[in-house]
Amino acid sequence: MTSCANIARTDHHAEHLRERAAVLEKRAGRLPDPIGDRLRHNADRLRRTADEHDRTRITPPESAP
Repeated sequence: MTSCANIARTDHHAEHLRERAAVLEKRAGRLPDPIGDRLRHNADRLRRTADEHDRTRITPPESAP
């Protein structure tokens, strides 16, 4: 998470974070544990950030027809 109150993310950003996490996980499987563990930790952090976006995003109300 970030401590900056001015951060703004879109659904596209959250999707990109999850894609990057998947890349890190894949790389982690091919590297020795100290480095692999670090990459897995970073992947988890990116997923948590994306999940936080999903939980707290603000969407405009749908307009009535």
